[in-house]
Formats: sequence, C-alpha cells, structure tokens
Amino acid sequence: MKYLVIDVGGTFTKYAVMDEQCNFYKKDKTPTIQDSEERFLEMIVKLYEENKDEVSGIAISSAGVIDSDAGYMYTSGSLHCVSNLAVAERLGELCHVPVTVENDAKSAALAEVWKGALADCRNGIVVIIGTAVGGAVIYDRKVVRGSNCMAGEFSYVLTESSDALNPAKTLAKTGGVPALIHVVSEKKHIPEESLSGEKIFAMADAGDEEVLSCIRDYACRLAVLINNCQFIFDPERIAVGGGVSAQPLLIGMIREELGRISGIYPYETPVPEVTTCRFFNDSNLIGALYVHLQKKACR
Repeated sequence: MKYLVIDVGGTFTKYAVMDEQCNFYKKDKTPTIQDSEERFLEMIVKLYEENKDEVSGIAISSAGVIDSDAGYMYTSGSLHCVSNLAVAERLGELCHVPVTVENDAKSAALAEVWKGALADCRNGIVVIIGTAVGGAVIYDRKVVRGSNCMAGEFSYVLTESSDALNPAKTLAKTGGVPALIHVVSEKKHIPEESLSGEKIFAMADAGDEEVLSCIRDYACRLAVLINNCQFIFDPERIAVGGGVSAQPLLIGMIREELGRISGIYPYETPVPEVTTCRFFNDSNLIGALYVHLQKKACR
C-alpha cells in the first residue's frame, strides 16, 4: 500500500509516494501556494489528483502549532494564509481518503524514533536547528504534546533573564542558523546575504579563528539548551537535526561545551548523550508517514 506524503515548507512543498516500508517511488517539489487558504488546499488536492491511482491516504508535515490527533492546524509557521484550519477533515472531504497532519519538527523527531537515532530509546529529545529551533520531547516512544500542543517548541525559550522581555533574546532569534550568520557577518564584515551555514563551516575548516570563535559561542548556546533539557526530562539521548547538524565540528563543540558545563556542579551529574539525527532532507516525509501509519493502525 502506498501513500502521498507531503512536507509543506515556506518556499517549496516537497512530496513523495511512499510505501509502508518507507520506500520512495516518486519524489518532487512544487512552489508553496500562500495567497489564500483555499488556494493552499487546492495545491494539495492537485498533488493528490496527480497520484490518486497509486495512493490510499495523505500524510502531511507542516510548520506551525498543530493538533495532530484532531488533524487541526492552529498556525502554519510562515504560511500566514492558513490558521485555525481543520485540514484533515477538509482534505478528507475533497479527496475521499484518510488524511493526517503533524508539525514538521515533530515529524522529523518521529522519523528518528521509527528508523533513526532514537530507534533504540524509550525516551529522548530531538532539537532541530533551522531558521529557528524546533524539536520534540519523546516519552515512551510517543511525542509529548502538552496542553497547548507546544511541548518541544524550543524557539520560544528565553535565553537571558536580564533582558527577558526582549523578543530578540528568544532561542528562535539566537539559536537558529540566521543567528550564526549574523554574528559571523558582524565579526568578518561580510554581508549576511553573502554567507550561509555551509560557507561559515568551510571558513572554520580552513582555520579562520574568528569564525571558529563564533561557532564556539553558538555551540555553547545550544549546549545550554540541551543541558537544561537533560535535567528537566532526563532523556536517554538527545538527537540534533537540521542542515548544520551534518557538520561534525558543531556536534563536537556541543559535546565539548556540555562537558565543560558538567564541571560546574559540585558532584557528578549525567552529561547528555548527543548524537546527530540520521535523516536530513527526508526526515519530515518519513515522520509524516510514520504518523499516518500509526493513526491507521489505531482506527
């Protein structure tokens, strides 16, 4: 049995035809339509119509605050045209197949639970570093959602008590890749538009000490978040995902900073076990399919 799996992004919407063993039979992307809610739904219906002879359900991953159990999108990240949308019900009526929806970071986390870095864990945390910082808390191999579907939304974490009412001090602004780009831009006097995560790490690999210092500070900020997560939840393992997580330098520095942090305590404490997520560009698709299969099994 095959499924249409869709990952809605702010610029492009990726989609794939996949089976229950996570094999890909088709994979492509299309520009995300953002001008109205109805047009957004039409985009997904069009993708279904193009593949309806092959698939028996639709699994969606999207940014935003999402109640996956209810199939409801309260918000949709940068897709400001979509809010308070019963997306699973609406698309089910239009396409006449079961539809599921999950937050993108939680989808990425569930991909790791299913077949990735947390496959052998009951309890874990996933931190996804992108434009901001998403993630998920995993308890007994299930996503912890919280009373407002906000558990694991690390972007909202405040990072400085001395300036706590400054929105620029949230982890969304200080922990995402744009924050690293900004500090390197200021340090090196290079326009931000000329930099990227890949270019910054290439500069570091070439031995640029100023860039290495910027990455060290950035890794320390992420290590503080991970350390706090360890003592709030005490997971078996914390997996870091997102494009920059593929950089061994960053993961190595995070581990080093966690070792330094552990030294401040007057007695021995657990140092968080940090690993890299196994899936990168396909993580949201894999996790969305997992959600769909889990809900199908419960019907």
